[in-house]
Amino acid sequence: MNPDPVRLRQHVERLAQPRGRRHAAEAMQRAEAYVTGQLAAAGWPVTRRPFTVPGAAAANLLAERPGTADGPVYLVGAHLDTVPDSPGADDNASGVACLLELARILPADENRVLLAVFDEEETGLIGAQVLANELTSAGQRKLAAVIVYECVGYFPGEPGTQTLPPGAALVYPKQVRRIRRRDNRGDWLLLAYRQSARPLVRRLEAALAQRSGPDAVIHARDPLDLPALGPALRGYPQLSGHFARSDHKPFWDRGVPAVQITDTANFRNPHYHQPTDLPDTLDYTRMADLVAATAAVLTTRQSADG
Repeated sequence: MNPDPVRLRQHVERLAQPRGRRHAAEAMQRAEAYVTGQLAAAGWPVTRRPFTVPGAAAANLLAERPGTADGPVYLVGAHLDTVPDSPGADDNASGVACLLELARILPADENRVLLAVFDEEETGLIGAQVLANELTSAGQRKLAAVIVYECVGYFPGEPGTQTLPPGAALVYPKQVRRIRRRDNRGDWLLLAYRQSARPLVRRLEAALAQRSGPDAVIHARDPLDLPALGPALRGYPQLSGHFARSDHKPFWDRGVPAVQITDTANFRNPHYHQPTDLPDTLDYTRMADLVAATAAVLTTRQSADG
């Protein structure tokens, strides 16, 4: 099956309202119920994995098909919560919608994948920290690699719509030259990774380029993981801190190969964390390309990444 931009938009429209355990509990419950129902309908039974945070009871959702392999598995995840007062269409209903569409199109015999919906990302990556600890504890799942969707729907094509954090041109000169040659257009996806995930990044990059064109994807290794510059950059969070802002980070901390896929959020999207982060601002065809590329990578029978 091919991913459907119309279905992606429907998912975003159902989810796009402020949602969080403390600031919008009823909306969060509705969103959780919707996601659970959609995953189950696609053949992915969901296990609710509760945990507590100050002032609220939270829960991650972990979906897997019956007969999931005992060996290394891939985890694909996205967070469900928003900041207060933002409907969060791009942050992060876009990522959750892509996860739901991925669940629908993956072949029924694909038994090496887990799907995760993280809670409490906006309060410090708490849900991802909990789940990463649970899955990497003794006797739990062996993770071949993790893919995190984080703000994946905003693609303005006009010149000057992409900005960059301080120091980017010094650490990533090739990538920045590519961006500047195209007049700083914000119409590509970033793959942020550490070296252990480089084989997976190559495959994702090729699959995305095939779907959306060679200018549709840029990769950047975590600056703290760079062999020469990493130690020096620890004192400059103005750049390195942006690579640690989403749910891939707890998996990095546990040595799991992980890739964050993002449209760079506030570096191009003026609606980031605002009441204007609405469904009409997103590009559902590009989101469908991402889902198709991810499915192509996951269904390619190769040795485990990392």
